[in-house]
Amino acid sequence: MSLNKILEVQDLSKSFGNVDALQKVNLTFFEAEIHAVLGQNGAGKSTLVKLLTGLYETKSATGKLIMSGKEIELRSVSDARNKGIGYVPQEIEIVDNLTVAENIFAGQLPTHHNIFSLKNTIKVAQELVEKYELNLPVSSFASNLSTAQRQTTMIARGLASNPSILILDEPTTSLSKEDAEVLARTMRTLRAKNVTMIYITHRIPEVMNLCDRATVLRDGKVVLELDKKEFSSEKIINSMIGRLLSADVNVKKEKNKSKDILVLENISAERKGPQSIALTNINLKVKEGEIVGLGGLVGSGRSEVLDVISGRLPFTGKMIWQDKVLTSTNPSEMRKNGIFYLTEDRKREGLLFNLNLKKNVTAGSLDLFSKFGFLNENKESDIAVASMKALSVKTKNFSSEPSNLSGGNQQKLLLARALIANPKILLLDEPTKGVDVGARQEIYRIIREVQQSGTSVIVVSSDLDELLALVDRVIVISDGTTVDEFERADGDESRILKYGTGVSK
Repeated sequence: MSLNKILEVQDLSKSFGNVDALQKVNLTFFEAEIHAVLGQNGAGKSTLVKLLTGLYETKSATGKLIMSGKEIELRSVSDARNKGIGYVPQEIEIVDNLTVAENIFAGQLPTHHNIFSLKNTIKVAQELVEKYELNLPVSSFASNLSTAQRQTTMIARGLASNPSILILDEPTTSLSKEDAEVLARTMRTLRAKNVTMIYITHRIPEVMNLCDRATVLRDGKVVLELDKKEFSSEKIINSMIGRLLSADVNVKKEKNKSKDILVLENISAERKGPQSIALTNINLKVKEGEIVGLGGLVGSGRSEVLDVISGRLPFTGKMIWQDKVLTSTNPSEMRKNGIFYLTEDRKREGLLFNLNLKKNVTAGSLDLFSKFGFLNENKESDIAVASMKALSVKTKNFSSEPSNLSGGNQQKLLLARALIANPKILLLDEPTKGVDVGARQEIYRIIREVQQSGTSVIVVSSDLDELLALVDRVIVISDGTTVDEFERADGDESRILKYGTGVSK
């Protein structure tokens, strides 16, 4: 790692009203290093990133940014890009009806004599992906890309301006372990080409494996700085949340001997879109009060299985629900049956940003608060608030909007919506995606309490350690079909990967 300073953050502070988002933050980034920045939601990471990328003007804060020995002022995203700061946001923003090449250069399309040429754009994009060893079909339409390829396209976009500093905000959130390893190789290639990377992540094993230095923020302040030789997951976690994680997610459970509440027999379903996969001969059983994990790679068909169970995806085959055979379903019918689904994409498909927190909780369950067609708003409000308090949703005002909540609290808000109706089965698709380590523990606690109340839970998670810690039984999905099943005590991460990647069949 080079000892040449490329970017210094000096006494950086920024407030929003009475909230101090950053308080005299001092950071130093060196050439050709991968520097992790960690912290819970609300720790100040997002504010720091927005100041470093020009989303917030530098003059809106106090303190200084020194780049290559000179103080800089950033007025916009393009200003930051022109100064050599690239950015890969957490949210994947891809336009399906444009080519991959056009998506890579969105906002900065290459021209010749001010004339746009698709052929030239594809040529330049091909040179870019070859330079950084990215596996992307640059001439294809983006609608054909997998989730992992969409994330890779976002990374290519960040590299399009040939930056000296690249900020990556949770880039592996939607990636399988295999795809994350490909990204890690890409980052090492960038480091070898003297690119400095500021790596925002919640995944501590990635930090331990990949990064040269790490900084932890808490409550807008720097609370820990470590060089690689000092890395310790315990130190990092303790500094993020002020205490060590409890190990009770690993408590061994007795084998569930209850009867089957849900059975899928030879279920098949067509693709629902270009990023989806067809299902063939899916077979699984879920017992009352059992947590079942669906393991496999991103794009294996795990989410499509939840779509079938929740009534969102038509199917052929046999679904047996509480000893009753269902040959066709819809979301409304399945909710009435007691099956509730929490989407992976809480912002697009889960939260209702035009409604306040209380209304978000009660959406879909208004019949619980109505009599003769009249809504009892006091009862609705009381139960909604009680539900949020039970799940420790952190807010000063339960009538505020979901946009004011952190990612972890948004996820708990959706859990409150599902649990208010006393579900028989809870379907969770990536329940801790984009959630900090402290909020993860809260969500784990909620899931265990839901199970103890007798509700069955089906979990999809790309974090195999998380999956194995939470569930009673794992069903592995590969290429749209079930390929393995085991009790938690009988398998491990390697077993999921062997079957999930097709190594074992």
